[in-house]
Amino acid sequence: MIVPVAGGVDSAAAQEDEIDAFMEKVLERRVTNWEDLYRYTVRDREVVDITGPGGDKIESQVGEYTWYVREGYMVRSPDTLNGAKVGASARETFEQQFLERARQRDDERARKAAERVEGDAGEDEGAEADREYFLGFPFEAGNYYLVGFEELEGREVARVEYYPEELFEDDGDEDDAEMMHSFQKTSRVTLWVLAAEHQIVKVAWDSLGFDFLPLHWLVQVDDVQAELIMHRPFPEEDVWLPREILVHGQFTVATGAYSMSYALEYFDYKESEVAAKVRFRLPSVEQDDD
Repeated sequence: MIVPVAGGVDSAAAQEDEIDAFMEKVLERRVTNWEDLYRYTVRDREVVDITGPGGDKIESQVGEYTWYVREGYMVRSPDTLNGAKVGASARETFEQQFLERARQRDDERARKAAERVEGDAGEDEGAEADREYFLGFPFEAGNYYLVGFEELEGREVARVEYYPEELFEDDGDEDDAEMMHSFQKTSRVTLWVLAAEHQIVKVAWDSLGFDFLPLHWLVQVDDVQAELIMHRPFPEEDVWLPREILVHGQFTVATGAYSMSYALEYFDYKESEVAAKVRFRLPSVEQDDD
């Protein structure tokens, strides 16, 4: 159990060492969470709402999708859009395009790995799915601080604040460049962790620029907040997987004040008979040189 320390330089240094050691175990646990993503199929519900001045709704979109393993990849397949069932032809086109993008990433990363002369030539982080991006951010040791303990959904959790210098490393993938640039804008990441289990149950990002969101062409979102919430979909098993991703934004233009909300709810997890290959490695813990 980590315990807040008060008073003096020595106490602060001791607390920093303790937090570093604690977070190393949290990140080890996160690797298990990451690998479990590829063991289970899931369905998701994506909801996008944009409202304008006076609360008038400008755009609303609801889609439901099913994830399944196809040719070794976890593929997202559309089921319905705004209540209407997606036709077989449109669904096949969507799945094929999704699969082709995943293969192109594999090919590009393999090429770049082969060109490296120094350093680790392993797989790069990054993936198509939002949950992988949200779960896979790297840490820099020494940049997180224990705020204290509080209750979250009936359980005591440690609240840790993390102030990143560089939230994502650029692996040279042009398709991911805009996504990573958006994440770089964040000023603080807050984590709620079950201390005894070293399990992240919630992560919140402040001051993000999510240009990748659906309908981003409609407005320019400059500042939003996002949350990833984890849960145990199988109460009898110690398996933690994403439950939902929530994004909220407020912005003002010449015509008035606007708001945006984006939600991804994951449900109906099922263990897949054939697991997808884990192609993307989580970023390693970065240690200070001091």
